[in-house]
Amino acid sequence: MKRIFCILFSIALIILSSAAVSAVDFGCDIEPVCDAVYIEELNTGAVVMEYYADDQYRSKLYPASTTKIMTYIVVAENVADFNSMVDVTYESLADLDPESSVMGLEYHVGESFTVRDLLYGLMLPSGNDAALVLAQYVGGSVSAFVDMMNRKAAQLGCKDTHFTSPHGLHDPDHYTTLRDLAVITKQALRTRDFMEICNTVEYTPDGFHSHISTTNYMIDATAQDGRYYYPYTKGIKTGYTDEAGKCLISTAEKDGYRYLCLAMGADYSYAEDVNYAMTDTAKLYDWCFEHLATQTAYDSADVLKSLPVHYVWGNKMLDLVPESSVSALLPKDYDPQRLSITTEYIIDEALAPITKGDVYGTMTVYYDDAVIGKTKIIASQDIAQDRLNYILHRIVRAIKRHIVLCIVLFLVFVIALVLLIRSIQRRKARRRRRARARMN
Repeated sequence: MKRIFCILFSIALIILSSAAVSAVDFGCDIEPVCDAVYIEELNTGAVVMEYYADDQYRSKLYPASTTKIMTYIVVAENVADFNSMVDVTYESLADLDPESSVMGLEYHVGESFTVRDLLYGLMLPSGNDAALVLAQYVGGSVSAFVDMMNRKAAQLGCKDTHFTSPHGLHDPDHYTTLRDLAVITKQALRTRDFMEICNTVEYTPDGFHSHISTTNYMIDATAQDGRYYYPYTKGIKTGYTDEAGKCLISTAEKDGYRYLCLAMGADYSYAEDVNYAMTDTAKLYDWCFEHLATQTAYDSADVLKSLPVHYVWGNKMLDLVPESSVSALLPKDYDPQRLSITTEYIIDEALAPITKGDVYGTMTVYYDDAVIGKTKIIASQDIAQDRLNYILHRIVRAIKRHIVLCIVLFLVFVIALVLLIRSIQRRKARRRRRARARMN
């Protein structure tokens, strides 16, 4: 029974651990120019910043060409072979806005390209023509493909996202939120060849006479005189419409840390010519790499509680410890006094035999009021049972558990014994009287 209970408890702990945890206040003092910013350390899932210039961006923002991240996911999940050939037709380009960003397929109508070539055209120069051709190929029609995008968003748990196109040109009914877009991007990071493609600076599709280039200047040291280049950046996607502003979703890796940053809605003026989505992103990455680190809040050797052990001789104690160390992304100069734990025990006594690793409960670790980790509470050692001690304890327990019945049975026994003794005494008395009567 104890084993079954522990298994059920372990399943519950896994469910709890997968739930979203409160965000730690990391004290980031960067003031973004963007309307909405989200940055997360991917190894730990710690959300470092979730910023909104105005409450309206909490419920809705326009993703512009960052939409193409979802377009990539749907294509990758529905095309087994990226070397499959796709025909470029007038029909597939019929809805193309001639002034939007393209990879140049209008010059190749009647030709065929691999899905991989089109994915490069989708992600590097942000080709709306590539988005339409891929949508027609995968969905049978653009509208059917958009339905697939919305179904995928719902499957990922995105409750505040709706797509009307595979490219992201402005439509009031084409929107998402920071959190939904972060979920979509993290799904893309797990998708086949995504990072390889979106982290490429230049690519030449078969049949093209010149290369196509990324619009993400943070990964291109030669673009814009290198003023946006950030050496730790990897991918992912830019976006821009007048309504959405300048947008950038990217990752950065340094010293074992991996950050995902969404910088959305930066105003842009051609006179000023500054991409604040990129400058905000670089500042945020710098701050994170400088100020944050993974810290061990509780070690697996820390004793949380000691219990007296039953069914053994002597005053044996069992130490309960965390199953694993609890580590979290925290400020490098964090105050240990701000750490605290809560514990929940499913077993409140130690009954031998005990196996090292037996689950006794769970602990939740907090930094201020934010949950930074959960782990099981387990037995720290093996303890064998003494059989004689066990039997004696069971007898004592049985007596204690049924004390009233034992008292009643004892009284019945005493009364029966008294009655038996009196009966024997009466028989002896009668024999003595009969013996005296015969003698007389």
